[in-house]
Amino acid sequence: MKVNKAQLQKALEIVKPGLASKEQIEQSTSFAFIKGRVVTYNDEISVSHPVKGLELEGAILAENLYKFLTKIKKEEIELELKDNEIILTSEKAKAGLLLQKEIKLPLEEGVTEKGEWYDLPEHFLTDLAFVMTICGKDLSRPILTACHINKAGFIEGSDGYRIARCELGEKLPVDTFLLPAKSAVEVVKMKPIQMAEGKGWIHFKTPARTIIHCRILLGDRYPTTGSWFNEDGILVRLPKITNEILARAQVFAKRDHLLDESITLSFEKGLFCMTSQSDTGWFKEEADMRFTSTPVKIDVTPYLLKSILEETSTFKYTEDKLTFKGERWYYVTTLRHPKK
Repeated sequence: MKVNKAQLQKALEIVKPGLASKEQIEQSTSFAFIKGRVVTYNDEISVSHPVKGLELEGAILAENLYKFLTKIKKEEIELELKDNEIILTSEKAKAGLLLQKEIKLPLEEGVTEKGEWYDLPEHFLTDLAFVMTICGKDLSRPILTACHINKAGFIEGSDGYRIARCELGEKLPVDTFLLPAKSAVEVVKMKPIQMAEGKGWIHFKTPARTIIHCRILLGDRYPTTGSWFNEDGILVRLPKITNEILARAQVFAKRDHLLDESITLSFEKGLFCMTSQSDTGWFKEEADMRFTSTPVKIDVTPYLLKSILEETSTFKYTEDKLTFKGERWYYVTTLRHPKK
């Protein structure tokens, strides 16, 4: 059979987030081809995408297949099934890859079971992107590693020291669920437009019919957070050039994963300071600021601060917390006071 090389390669790129780094589950480092779709599964998420004209059933180790396709320049490649191999031909180049005809991925354990598809609320993805950056990483408190998506119509996240909440403005058509922040990052990247409930999983679908299935956290109930969101305190305004400073600080805050990026803001009498650090360098910049209270420091994800600054440059200060408030959201962080 002949297959468009660019379309196949694009499909493989789309589903790559569902690959495991190590094969702890059989075929979790493979591309599985099932009923005209390519599928990946790593026990946290599974991603599938349609491949036009591909009549292939089975699993192929991902690394060799993807690397081979990236080296081909022709628009079409010939695929031939021979015994337990798939033969790929492009002009004079040929490659044979082992094809496991039996799909052993546990896709029926929640992934393939889903309810009705519903359109996502208008602000769902932007709100999810806002809160996912402050979820915790401490696996001894797993509930704080997830975004709390409540059917009443709000999304929130916290690491126990900071908390963000966004009001969607409408109720969700599915039950409340806890979506791991690592999975939320992949969901936001894929820009789905619909969601569906499953058993222990939540499912999202894009306009291109990509489906990302995410395992959700079960058991614990998310802590009640309403008491955090009062507006007590002194109104403080950040320097006008904070956005410009942030752009420079981000250079040294860059990490492989968005959730690992961080910058530090400090406030003391008359002075604002932003710092960031990487393995190969560091950054520090100061600016004048009207601040007369006890010196404080906070850590924030650059992505989150950029989102905050798009709507407001002011916050409320008390001795124990800072509160930023937008039209539909709150961001609150507890304070640490530097030793003199």
